[in-house]
Amino acid sequence: MYHQDELGSDDLEDVLELSLQQYQNTSGRHEDAFHDAGSSNQPSYLRKNELQTRLSSLDTELASIDAEIQALQEARRNILQEKEVLQKELATTRAPIRVKNATASTKAGATNYADPAGFEWTDEVKKRMRSVFRIKEFRLCQEGVVNAVMDGRDVVCVMPTGGGKSLTYQLPALLVPGCTLVISPLVALIMDQVMHLRENEIEAVMLTGATGKEETRSIMQRLAQAGKSRGIVAADMAGGSREKEIKLCYVTPEKIAKSKTFTSTLEKMCTAGRLARIVIDEAHCVSQLGHDFRPDYKKLSILRQLFPNVPITALSATCPPKVLKDLLMTLRMRQVTDGNNANASDTVYFSAPLYRKNLHYSVLPKPASAAAAIQVMADYITQNHAGHSGIVYCLSKKDTETVAEGLSSCSKGAIRTGVYHADVGDHAKESLHVRWRNGQVQVVCATIAFGLGIDKSNVRFVLHHSMSKSLDGFYQESGRAGRDGNDSDCVLYYRGQDATRLSSLICGEIGGQEKLHDMLRFAQNLTECRKLLFANYFSASSSLSLSSWTTEAGGKLTPCGHCDNCTRPPETAATKDVTLDAWIILRVAQTIDNEGGRVTVGMLADLVRGVGGKAFQVPGGGGGGRGRRRKSQGEKVGLDLEGIAGGKASLSKDDAETLIIQLVLSGHLKEIFHSTAYAINVYLQPGPQAVRLTRLSREAIEAGSGPKIECAFIQRVAKSKPAPKKPTTTTGGKKGKSKAVVSDEDSDVEDLTEQIQNQVGSADSDDLEDADEDGWSYSMMSRRKSAQGAGSGSARKRRKILSEDENEYDDDVIVLSP
Repeated sequence: MYHQDELGSDDLEDVLELSLQQYQNTSGRHEDAFHDAGSSNQPSYLRKNELQTRLSSLDTELASIDAEIQALQEARRNILQEKEVLQKELATTRAPIRVKNATASTKAGATNYADPAGFEWTDEVKKRMRSVFRIKEFRLCQEGVVNAVMDGRDVVCVMPTGGGKSLTYQLPALLVPGCTLVISPLVALIMDQVMHLRENEIEAVMLTGATGKEETRSIMQRLAQAGKSRGIVAADMAGGSREKEIKLCYVTPEKIAKSKTFTSTLEKMCTAGRLARIVIDEAHCVSQLGHDFRPDYKKLSILRQLFPNVPITALSATCPPKVLKDLLMTLRMRQVTDGNNANASDTVYFSAPLYRKNLHYSVLPKPASAAAAIQVMADYITQNHAGHSGIVYCLSKKDTETVAEGLSSCSKGAIRTGVYHADVGDHAKESLHVRWRNGQVQVVCATIAFGLGIDKSNVRFVLHHSMSKSLDGFYQESGRAGRDGNDSDCVLYYRGQDATRLSSLICGEIGGQEKLHDMLRFAQNLTECRKLLFANYFSASSSLSLSSWTTEAGGKLTPCGHCDNCTRPPETAATKDVTLDAWIILRVAQTIDNEGGRVTVGMLADLVRGVGGKAFQVPGGGGGGRGRRRKSQGEKVGLDLEGIAGGKASLSKDDAETLIIQLVLSGHLKEIFHSTAYAINVYLQPGPQAVRLTRLSREAIEAGSGPKIECAFIQRVAKSKPAPKKPTTTTGGKKGKSKAVVSDEDSDVEDLTEQIQNQVGSADSDDLEDADEDGWSYSMMSRRKSAQGAGSGSARKRRKILSEDENEYDDDVIVLSP
């Protein structure tokens, strides 16, 4: 039944006012009851005694609390004193406890962790290394890092890709109680590491998205049980016979950042003394100043807060000073101390030379058509690395599948390929790992998601179907080869138009364009030692000392003697004065820009040579050009080379592209980006340096006025009979010719090109704007013959790469010395 309230109204203010009055009335009655209890019927002296009794009781309670506080403070002082005594004892007895002889102890309080026989655990460490990992000797700074880890120190280790960083924490993990937590960025890396450890009968587990629910539940239960095992000494240390404990647990940084259950389990393990060490692999990912920053790595700063007494090891292949400083700050680690003369409290630091003399770098020309490029790679593999394990890095997921299928097809099944990219399922990835390691798959065609830290020692070659986005990435990816120390090849297949595709991908990345340009300078260089190019790049971009490239075999500025540029016969490359050709290119680019047109690398290379339909198309409405009149929708504009530049450039298609890229790198041309509904297209315009040439007439350029432009080109090999010892070139300077003769595409091929371009030119403006950013429509003609072999001879001898038929494809052929 409904009852009306006292107000007879639903007004909120009235309701609140009534509630307040009721509360005050009730509160007043309680207060009166407290003060008047017994007072109305009690004499005042009794009331006084009652109050005195209550006050006395409160005083007693306060005194008890004060006494308890005093006892706790005394206990705290005693604990602090005990801690101070232990710290002093640890500091004063540090070296004598661990050092077997005086060689490992340097000046007072300092330790040389690199001493080969100075520690009590040395014999056991080397015994386990031989029996479990089947490794006879340490490499680089491995031994020093292992000793510092065994000593419970925080460690930062910077070692080149393939230098053996994994051993520096896996080996100590077998000799100390508890579980070592390893944080790694890629599931592929984790799978490979765990697979390798299990093969060696080491209790290693992983918790990733690829781990099944039942296995995850079992692992978590085992870790939780370890968290209850306070004071238990590991069986492998004390000779016990209990169930094997997990020695290494691999996780991704996301697991730390997002799983409270997992971090809670780690806290229990830490309390029980079962969390031995935290290892952060690819630690440069922590820093936003590095080349591969990952936001979830930044969240690892919580580790030191949660586990202040658990030592941390940070591993990286490239960690320049600015990244190292940021890394230490993020992970809350102390400043570094040299591992060869380490003090007692700071983070022990070890680094090894980045140069690996067993890796032989070369840059080979990439044919224009996709089919020809794959054929060249297949020939290279079958002739130089038949049966060897290798990796082919591709730019996109689609490329990996196309290249894998093509290599198998071109070799008639002799090259057994597998595909690895982000869309491949976890179980398929794991299966590929197993088959690759077992030799059932010879070549893995992959995006950069594969291979980071992959522990397969006998990778004999790494090919790059497309350039990396940076020289940092190229160094790390190519470093997958030759981890066993044996000779291995690192080959980049390069064509100027690849730069356009990469530019469109990294245009939004901070510093991405500069890094790509550094990669292009490396690829275009035909004269300087690859080792020195790496050294100078890392010195300039990362402030890494050139001493990082010093080895026992040579100083920091000593050429390697075995890369393509060091072994290149002088007749196979030529540096030419191309000032006039550069002037023609810039005048054409200026004309197109003035008319509101857009031009890609491939289009410009065709137009300056008098092909490509001798016309360019202007997007609808003039495309924002600076022409004096607006062009109609999709209008095609003729290009009068004679009137604009006095004639065409005397360059082949490949050489024209090479020069155009150099002009981009020098600032004579610049890239502009145009977004469509499907892609970001990259076009070229005159850059800030262009006016230094374009302001001059052709006559002035021919007379030597203005800045001189030089460019190095690969020299074509003249068609000759098989196996000539000294291949001739198409240059004929010694025979009295005034300039080099460069063969161009056959006339019928040029006619076909022009026909295709005319068809493209008839497309509407929407088709033009949505065209592929590489301008591939200008070079997708079918070849009259399939490309044949580009290499022969031993992989370790410098190869002669000769063309069987000069007309099979229109790309330059490198000839290397025997």
